Amino acid sequence: MNIGSQGRKEQLLRTDQDNALIFEDVAPEQHDTVKRYFMELAELVTESLNKVGYEFSPHNIVARNPKWCKSLTDWIKQYNEWTNTPREKDIEVSTLFFDFDFIYGFPAIEEVIIDTINQNITRNKKFFAFLASDTLKNPAPLGFFRQFLLESDGEHKDNFDIKARALEPLIDAARLLALSQGLTEITNTYHRFKKLAELEPQNAELYEECSEAFNTLQRFRTEEGLINDSNGRYLNLNELSKTDKVKLKNCFQPITDVQDMIKNRFSLTYLS
Repeated sequence: MNIGSQGRKEQLLRTDQDNALIFEDVAPEQHDTVKRYFMELAELVTESLNKVGYEFSPHNIVARNPKWCKSLTDWIKQYNEWTNTPREKDIEVSTLFFDFDFIYGFPAIEEVIIDTINQNITRNKKFFAFLASDTLKNPAPLGFFRQFLLESDGEHKDNFDIKARALEPLIDAARLLALSQGLTEITNTYHRFKKLAELEPQNAELYEECSEAFNTLQRFRTEEGLINDSNGRYLNLNELSKTDKVKLKNCFQPITDVQDMIKNRFSLTYLS
């Protein structure tokens, strides 16, 4: 299965690959042999993707990593751990595995994973408190005088990180709110907000604003990537017109508004 941006079907440019593999449960004496087979398969596939431009995940979240190539029972245990005993140091990685797209295999395996997630997250206040806390770590990217927050050092100094500072806050908010409504089979950020607008008419305007902001930010990133043959993550604001700067800045208010909603909706006292 694809996870992360590929799992959300939002990878418009050649960025890094994030994937995992689930194999059927087998007799204990066969487990190591079967796992070894699928590890070799995963090595072949991920190496091929790397050769055509999809770099390996910087966090090694790929199916050739034994940690992410395992039996259905072991995956059930993994999701149980993530949802029932969440830990702050694991939350950033684990969230990627709630943005999935099953590429190939038996539908029954997919159904078991989705059912496992559904059962574990229902009324799971501690899990959602952890997700909410993680979501709120990344506020809207404007400084005190409503100036863009730019990179202060390094290779991309004075550029704007549109992925970390603008897209990810919306992606994280959509995931949290969708899962809290039991929307486990919708993983695309835009469609998550659209479905949330249907389910919560009282908040429909905000969710529509978030979906449109997300699309606008995706367009900025894609254009940057195509023009500069990059992953589009870092924008040089000096190259943007005044109109485009205003459009970009207008995307940040929905981030603030949806995070304010999250602060009010999810109690963080369950983290203790």
